[in-house]
Amino acid sequence: MDIPASPHSPEIFIRCDGSPQLGLGHVVRCLALACELRDTYGMHPGFAMMDKGVAETLVAREQFPVFIKPEAFEEIQWIDSLLNEHRPKGLILDIRTQLPATELYRWRDAGITVAVIDDPGDRRQAADLAFYPPVPQMAKADWSRFTGRAFIGWDYLLLRREFSVKRTQPHNPVPSILVTMGGSDPGGLTLLALKALCDVTEPFRARVVLGRAFLHDQALEELRPGLPDKFEFLRDVSDMPALMADSDLAVAAFGGTAYELAALNIPAVLLGLTEDHATSARALDDAGMSISLGDYRQVPETRLAEAVTELLATPSLRQTMRNACTIVDGKGAQRIAGRINNAMAHAMHRNAAPETTMQEKP
Repeated sequence: MDIPASPHSPEIFIRCDGSPQLGLGHVVRCLALACELRDTYGMHPGFAMMDKGVAETLVAREQFPVFIKPEAFEEIQWIDSLLNEHRPKGLILDIRTQLPATELYRWRDAGITVAVIDDPGDRRQAADLAFYPPVPQMAKADWSRFTGRAFIGWDYLLLRREFSVKRTQPHNPVPSILVTMGGSDPGGLTLLALKALCDVTEPFRARVVLGRAFLHDQALEELRPGLPDKFEFLRDVSDMPALMADSDLAVAAFGGTAYELAALNIPAVLLGLTEDHATSARALDDAGMSISLGDYRQVPETRLAEAVTELLATPSLRQTMRNACTIVDGKGAQRIAGRINNAMAHAMHRNAAPETTMQEKP
């Protein structure tokens, strides 16, 4: 376990992971929440993560302590050890592991407030708090055993606070397209977008953002000599909100980036990395904020080129989509932090009794 930089034991643990293969979206949105808990409510969050790497670096940059799972520990055993050693009052889970819901009940019985973020499985049934965007899957989800409080909607998108600042609409003489496929782009969607944009005849310039963990450098270098000079490549951008706000439209992978674009009123053409992502992206499409093309594996270059062409050729459509985006105010992290703070305060008052040490799993 890494030694925390802070002299305080974490009052709340955030369990999340990120890697070039998994992507960094879970870590980025959890950092947004951690900053709100720290800066607004004076809490001392700690991050529990499976592996070292770029995700750990992102967290450490924000001065949060990071606890890495020892190789000899299973996930349950590891979390138990952290909770017993540091005695936090809260636990936030934004994971895609096989951690069973039964463990959440056990931790709640020990007086810990448990929240889940956008959890696709049954863990939500065992949580005190559950937070979700208004994705179609939630309408079909089973809540029959849920005894906590669920918050679902555009008001609960976890975004960094800079995305709550509205920017002026760009006035580019030639439309500017932003291409952004996340921190690592495991599916190579950047390459698909570049090939499709080469078939677009409407005038435009494109800024292509390569994340810090981008996985396809060699393939990109092979492609670049045949690209026109209208493409500009940027890596590890320090002010992504400003870059987004200066764009007339975006071609993006569905995920946190899609919600960031909506918060800044940027029309987008979205590609899903998985079928589940494609289903979730339908909420943005149905609300008129974006055009979702579905799972990228079923999207030919011609279909992507057609969608971009339509947006470039129809400024009124882009404006309609901008107007639809105004429902997203970018303050979801503040709301979620407030809900968690209130729940923890209520639980502490209710459980004002000698602390219970949990029986750790063997």
